Amino acid sequence: MIENMRKYTGLMVVVLVLLAAGLILTMKPGGSGGGAGSNFMSVNGQAIDRLAYSKLGGNAISATQLFGQSQNFNDFFKLSEFVRSLSGSALSEEQQRLNFVTNRLLLQQASEKLGLYSSPEVAQQFIQDNMFQGRDGTFDPKAYAEYINTLDRAVGMKEREFEQLVAEYIVFTKVRDLVAGGLELDPKVAIAEDQLARQTIQTSTVDFKILDFAKEIKPSEEEVKAYWETHKDRYKTQRLLKLSYVLTNLSDADEPKRPSPNPEMSPEEVSKQTLEYQTKHAEWTKNRKEHTKVLTKMFSDFIDSVQDSEGQTFDQAATIVKENGGADFQVATTEAFAIDNAPAELSKLTLKDASARAGIIESIFAKKFSDELIYNIDFFQVGRDGNIAIRIDEEIKPAVKSFDDAAELAREDLIQDLANKAMLDHAEAKRSKLVEALGAGKSFADAVAAEGLEAQLQAPLTQESAQQANPGLFRIAQVTTANEIAATLVEASDSAQIVFVADRSLQLTGDEALKESQLLERNATQLKYIAFNAWLIELNETAELTLPRVN
Repeated sequence: MIENMRKYTGLMVVVLVLLAAGLILTMKPGGSGGGAGSNFMSVNGQAIDRLAYSKLGGNAISATQLFGQSQNFNDFFKLSEFVRSLSGSALSEEQQRLNFVTNRLLLQQASEKLGLYSSPEVAQQFIQDNMFQGRDGTFDPKAYAEYINTLDRAVGMKEREFEQLVAEYIVFTKVRDLVAGGLELDPKVAIAEDQLARQTIQTSTVDFKILDFAKEIKPSEEEVKAYWETHKDRYKTQRLLKLSYVLTNLSDADEPKRPSPNPEMSPEEVSKQTLEYQTKHAEWTKNRKEHTKVLTKMFSDFIDSVQDSEGQTFDQAATIVKENGGADFQVATTEAFAIDNAPAELSKLTLKDASARAGIIESIFAKKFSDELIYNIDFFQVGRDGNIAIRIDEEIKPAVKSFDDAAELAREDLIQDLANKAMLDHAEAKRSKLVEALGAGKSFADAVAAEGLEAQLQAPLTQESAQQANPGLFRIAQVTTANEIAATLVEASDSAQIVFVADRSLQLTGDEALKESQLLERNATQLKYIAFNAWLIELNETAELTLPRVN
């Protein structure tokens, strides 16, 4: 059975590539947005202002996150499935919101054309039948009421707006199922791929190290210069940015520290010490919150001034907030610096959002320098309760280094390239000879010895064990017939391996029929998302979009 699995691998690779491609949504560039009451963006002529954008995007995403925070994971997975599918691939929270709102509007428009609707009554019934379930599996009206109250307090989202979100989730599932209707994968492909991944493989390898070849290579100055001439783009100076920033980030140095009880203290003394600490900490927390509230209001006024002026009043507003906030605000301009040499006062800052994919410096360097000032300004919540506004003042773009500055790097790269080629050529020649020897009836051990090589017996190989150590070895070994040498080398940046598969086995445990059924169900769901995402991408590509610029 295992030997026949190999023919399915190529088909599964195609499926996985389609899945990856289906998860990447691209947006057409658009214009800038305005405030409430003016058009912030439009989708196929349907315009919305900034307030509507905030409700459709941020509020809906917050409603989903609130489920996770309240540990209502059943409902969290429902709506997060909707949010993730419409958010696509986004490198920032703002891009995620823009993707979500754009695709939400596109889905609304397309579902109307398809004749798919969900009324408030249907949403209310869905909530009662499928959400906010108590331990007995029935609808818990108290939990629902608490969630709606929290949602209103936290983000200002009303019950009718939540019902609308649920209604759109219902339509989303209908559209997804409709788009994927009639599509199915050959179950043999899925089962074969699954069994390939569950194998245990016994291998031996012959290893070649690039260092053994590099030490013999000594290129001339002319060869290095010729290499640099054809690879100049590899050798550039780093991009440099000069920034101005406004930061308020209170220190925690004065926070009362929890005392460690002395072993000789009596229980009463420990209780007294703990109570004193709790009293001090509660007072400190109260004062901190009051202080932070004032600073946050000042920072918010600063942001409003900057945004209302499209960034033109950044310096004036920074001067005012510094005058009013005193030592609690830091206003500074940096020298130009590279991403790996940021000023300590910026690089030490941590984003308040623990789920952020990048830090402040990485986020700023990911921005494109714009001719429009407002797009060179970003705001972040930092630390415990701080805020920072950063403006890119100047960008020094990477430039090609001269040969003198790049010579040593070019020499190292040339040696690496030549050594890698020599290693692969040598390894492939030896692999061919070993294959020939096995074909003539020799054992792998005898063939290796005859070539003056050494074989390394590897530990039994599974997909899990190879995931961290050597995934390439498993990927090649899993489609190689037992008692044969793999048709390709396992290549890494510093080595190459000839792989001999001594044995392959598949341990069948438990209810295999149930496993196959669950596997096919997962694959069917996966295929639905591939089809839906492809359909959504096509909607984007054919839509008339006027979108605000985000980073």
